[in-house]
Amino acid sequence: MGEKKSAYDVGLFYVTLFLVALGLIMVTSASQILAHLRDEPFFYLRNQAVRVALGLCVMFVCMNIPFTIYRRFSGVILLAAFMLLGLIFLWGIEVRGGTRWLHVSFLNVVLQPVEVAKLALVMFLAARIADMKGRIRTFKGEFFPLAAVSIVIALIVAWQPNISNAVLIILLSITLLFIGGCRLRHLGPTFAGLVAASVPLLMSMSHVQGRFSAFWNRGGDLQGLNWHTEQSLIALGSGFIFGCGPGRGHQKFHFLPDAHTDFIYSIIGEEFGVIGTICVLVLFVFIFSRVVRIARRSPDSFGYLLAMGLGLSIFMTAIINIAMTLGLVPTAGLPLPFISFGGSSMVTCLASMGILLNISKGGRDRSRSSVRTGAWGASRKVYASRVHLTTKRKSA
Repeated sequence: MGEKKSAYDVGLFYVTLFLVALGLIMVTSASQILAHLRDEPFFYLRNQAVRVALGLCVMFVCMNIPFTIYRRFSGVILLAAFMLLGLIFLWGIEVRGGTRWLHVSFLNVVLQPVEVAKLALVMFLAARIADMKGRIRTFKGEFFPLAAVSIVIALIVAWQPNISNAVLIILLSITLLFIGGCRLRHLGPTFAGLVAASVPLLMSMSHVQGRFSAFWNRGGDLQGLNWHTEQSLIALGSGFIFGCGPGRGHQKFHFLPDAHTDFIYSIIGEEFGVIGTICVLVLFVFIFSRVVRIARRSPDSFGYLLAMGLGLSIFMTAIINIAMTLGLVPTAGLPLPFISFGGSSMVTCLASMGILLNISKGGRDRSRSSVRTGAWGASRKVYASRVHLTTKRKSA
């Protein structure tokens, strides 16, 4: 009989498609007024549908490309990401005081390089940590080069300025380095030094200072700096338990800014109520739980680290976005993955899902489970050899 062919993680696949479909519905609803002003009722839906179609194509391609290839080309991919970030300062598009987008003229698309940079950084860190056999022992030779790459990318992103993504990059890098076996005596002082150096610099920026001031003084300046948060909470509160129904929300009528992008979770709360918001949160928790399962069953240490990095990137972005809409953190320009209007985030998130599904296929393949490498496989082999020697001595 032929060998049974391994399968992808079906649960992760269908939850991803459900969130994408929900995103199309919510973008259509949240952008009603903006589309009406353009005299094109389906302008935002049409644009988002094109991006979703492109993202799904990329996801299906990544599902069928062996994830091990990213280990070989992680350095080249990271270099390309650096080049894209650098091009922002030459030909970037300035929006609301920040230069975060590139217009690719021959494709007639707008690209946000930071999304590519996050994906490239995860691949690079996973590859280098795996090459170290899963243990980052020395500071100068192993830990410092990886930390330096992450810090440089975060500084370039912060210079755009894009503080929220810069903070996310640092948090993601620290978590991945910790998972990869970094010693706390290296990680702790480095993180403390980053905080000590970055806080004065951040507070010197007027827009950052304003957001933190608004966050600590929640009851003041409701017509100014606290307008976003106040309108977001009104939207969430007016939805009650079951919401007012799809398309029937009122906060998108020029009350809640960025209703179809950063604050789309608030529109979900208004139109689908607490039930809807909890369901979306549970789905993201479900995705992360499947990612952890995929990582634990991955064929090698690179697959483990890559899966955790991609999963953390999506999960952290979702949690920060949800916390922002609830007023638990200062206002941050991070989208809700799979749901918010936007092309770069949608394509890179779906690409990450494709890679994760490919890793899940490798992890389910029992014929490959015997070729585990890196720290994961090494520890199992050492343990097995010790058990064998102990049993042999007792029998003798």
